[in-house]
Amino acid sequence: MSNSSETPDSAAVLESMTLLATLSTAATVRESVAERRAGYDPSAQEPPSRAAARLRTAGRTLMDVLMQIALSRVPLTHQDDDQLASAVRHFDLLLKLRRAEELTQDMHQHLLSLYPDVSEALIEEARRTRDEIDHFLDAAPTDTKTLVLADVLERGIGFVVWARHEVSVGGSQRNGDG
Repeated sequence: MSNSSETPDSAAVLESMTLLATLSTAATVRESVAERRAGYDPSAQEPPSRAAARLRTAGRTLMDVLMQIALSRVPLTHQDDDQLASAVRHFDLLLKLRRAEELTQDMHQHLLSLYPDVSEALIEEARRTRDEIDHFLDAAPTDTKTLVLADVLERGIGFVVWARHEVSVGGSQRNGDG
């Protein structure tokens, strides 16, 4: 039961967050199973046209997630938040960062399928971006002094912009250079 009509019950919020995490994991698994049933192996090389299309889709989604994270960090009012609201926002941040990590891994795989039409530096940046997100997720609960979310967001956004540029402009020019 709720403490008042305005304050949600902590147990109900925790139960909702648990359900959301479970549904998020289930959606990821469902997506993976559907792709495998359709004959797509994420560890295999893809035809360049498919890899480029999937890279662009993952890049758009990753940029959306990163912008959602960035916008969620902007204080809308200067009120003191209660512990429950703060926990819900932190949980949302972790879910979005986990999604960003998965998307970055997907983009890395697609870039490998496009090599040598994309630079090794871009492929390495995909790996570094994923590692930075992963490190943030691993250390965030205990290391609040040296971790800066803005650094993670800047690297992620920079990576998406670089991939967009190199695949849409540079990738087609690179073919004529070699």
